[in-house]
Amino acid sequence: MQTLWQDIRYALRILAKNSGFTAIAVLTLALGIGANTAIFSVVDAVLLRPLPFKNPERLVWGFGNCPLCSGAAVSPMDFADYRAQNHVFEHLGAFGLGNLLFNLTGTEKPEQVKATMVTAGFFETLGIQPLLGRVFLPADEQVKEPRVVILGNRAWKQRFSSDRALIGKQVTLDGASRTVVGVLPADLPLFSDADFWIPAPFENEGMASRRGHFLRVVGLLKRGVTLAQAQAEFDTIASHLAQEYPDTNKGWSVTLAPLRTVLVGDAKPALLVLLGAVALVLLIACANVASLLLARNTTRRREIAVRTALGATRARLVRQMLTESILLAMAGGIAGTLLANWGVALLKKLGPESLPRLNEVSMSGGVLAFTAGVVILTGIFFGLGPALKASRRDLTQSLREGGASGDSRAKHRAHNALVVAEVALSLMVLIASGLLLNSFWRLIHVHPGFDTANVTTAEVSLVYEKYRDSDAARAAFFDRLREHIAAQPGVDSVGFISELPLSGQANDTFFTVQENPPADPDDRNDADIRVVSGDYFRAMRIPLLAGRSFTTQDAPNSPRVALVNRPFAVRYFGNDNPIGKHLHIWEGGKSFTAREIVGIVGGNKHFVMQETPRAEMFVPQAQSQDARMNLVIRSVSEPAVLAPEVRAAVSAIDPDEAPSSFRSMSDVISASEAGDRFNTILIVLFGAIALLLAAAGIFGVLSYLVTQRTREIGLRVALGAQPQNVLRVIVGHGMRLALIGVAIGLVGALAATRWMSSFLFDVKPTDPITFAAVVFILTLVAFLACYFPARRAMRVDPMVALRYE
Repeated sequence: MQTLWQDIRYALRILAKNSGFTAIAVLTLALGIGANTAIFSVVDAVLLRPLPFKNPERLVWGFGNCPLCSGAAVSPMDFADYRAQNHVFEHLGAFGLGNLLFNLTGTEKPEQVKATMVTAGFFETLGIQPLLGRVFLPADEQVKEPRVVILGNRAWKQRFSSDRALIGKQVTLDGASRTVVGVLPADLPLFSDADFWIPAPFENEGMASRRGHFLRVVGLLKRGVTLAQAQAEFDTIASHLAQEYPDTNKGWSVTLAPLRTVLVGDAKPALLVLLGAVALVLLIACANVASLLLARNTTRRREIAVRTALGATRARLVRQMLTESILLAMAGGIAGTLLANWGVALLKKLGPESLPRLNEVSMSGGVLAFTAGVVILTGIFFGLGPALKASRRDLTQSLREGGASGDSRAKHRAHNALVVAEVALSLMVLIASGLLLNSFWRLIHVHPGFDTANVTTAEVSLVYEKYRDSDAARAAFFDRLREHIAAQPGVDSVGFISELPLSGQANDTFFTVQENPPADPDDRNDADIRVVSGDYFRAMRIPLLAGRSFTTQDAPNSPRVALVNRPFAVRYFGNDNPIGKHLHIWEGGKSFTAREIVGIVGGNKHFVMQETPRAEMFVPQAQSQDARMNLVIRSVSEPAVLAPEVRAAVSAIDPDEAPSSFRSMSDVISASEAGDRFNTILIVLFGAIALLLAAAGIFGVLSYLVTQRTREIGLRVALGAQPQNVLRVIVGHGMRLALIGVAIGLVGALAATRWMSSFLFDVKPTDPITFAAVVFILTLVAFLACYFPARRAMRVDPMVALRYE
């Protein structure tokens, strides 16, 4: 320990004496270590930490599967059968697909709130105990309409001032009084951002059909039960249900998967790509610092020779130099941790909502332990090679007068190898960056099938108790609202749609074509269905390609009609004209509704910008039971300007209603691209850091070589060499190293980028334009890094260089 303390004190003196070298090395390491720490904090929160629930290793997710779908939801009646008949789950619960919108009244002014429907057993499955009151009981499900409610923690604090006496009191949601029976300890992570939780009303008519699939299933396996055993029992139950209900359950089953795997989803491969990119950046930083150490150790040859002559062993010298390296790494780690702390806050701000557990990202103990390990390994990695090389010096040569002359060509091989490695690694990061940048550029220039300019959206959900039994009343409300808003200055057109494109909202249903029925009556097609009203297609600039659009004549008591988009017409009618044909569509209840196709509209992106437009059916709101609609306004005003006018218009029609979620359509699309934007920004940033470090590495090595060869260059000039010859030699040497690195990097990039195909849109992993552009940029940067040291070599004065020869 005494010797170690001596090494540390001596290392601190040496590093303080060479403050310029120390500052550059620490900054270089801080960039590499900080980037790795920040990205690992996300990996730790998303992939490594246990789920924030009790018994997370036994939690399971259930997918509904059928011949036309995979990863679907489960119908309420099917869920009830699975819950009653299984013997493998300790608890089995489910929650509704998507948030419900309710109008909260009885306060100062009505406001729209989010609620999630869950079954009895849902909170027990996740091991969540309420802060106040109780969870839902089986008796709470045996109703036609929910009579009780559980408050989310945020709603309890913000809307009810943390009133602990609230249990047993009434709140009014959509005109119906509901009793507060519980308050959650914290807002439920991962599943929902709801303010209110309501029990699934299994006596409700909408819950009775086995064709309606809108429940997500979560279960807690009994101790000792494997996932395979649970899957076998669920397959048996599915087989029995298919025999008992062939019309609705033929081909349907439930696939079980670990909850962690499902929640992580597509985030895992993206995070691993980012982690691989920052690992390469750290390797480049290590190569840079190793190169600096090799150059600095050259100036310490006499010191090392004297210490060797006085009896220092090679192991003792290596340990001293490794102590210096690890101290450098520790300083870089401290600076990198500070950078990472800032970077984590930025990641949480930039991260997409689709990234699970983003709010849990932090500089946790596990992250700090990872950083400490990286610091130690980094210090050994970049310090060991230079230490071994320096400790191998020839004692006689180093002590001889004039022994400070330039190193031999063989002794420069380590520097050359480091430059080649830096260039190769940088090229790999830059090509990954270039591919993602190219992909994202193409993505943001894809036409979604509608015009987003000057379009404002908002959500409107009618009070269920008032409007549930009257199609005419619902249609009248939306017609009056459209007229009110259309009369405002600057408004061009107003319409409504049940599922707004690129907002994450979705709905699909079964149908058959009357003129082309399936051979087996149980074989039905499935397509997306939307409810529209007003001038929706005009407001979105979706073209009418044939036939007519909906009109006021398509009233509740008029013949049922539908529109289809072009992808639907091509897929299900081919070259035939679908106008005048009839669709039998399941819209809830026990029977299918027959509708005549009266028009064809253009196709548009609905879920993601990368997709091919999907087949869609459209029905008029006046002939639908949908009371939740998205308002779409084309105008010259911004959402913030229109919001007060829309609220006033809604209140004038019905004081109990409250619109919410005012956004421009451009913001909706931007949010749908958030994940791609996040990945692209990060990897392009890492590519820029890699390019900067590579340029600094090449510049530093060539500057060192020029310094070492000053006497040789002076002699060449004295013997008649022209400055251009000197420039050619220095630049040629550097560019040879750079080109070797480019060649090696291309091989590595071709092998690595084939794993990136799932992240790219309209770009191949071997895109020649991207590869060529990156090679050109890196080669140009390498040339500039070679040119400036070569310019300095051209100005060497032979008299000064040879003064001491």
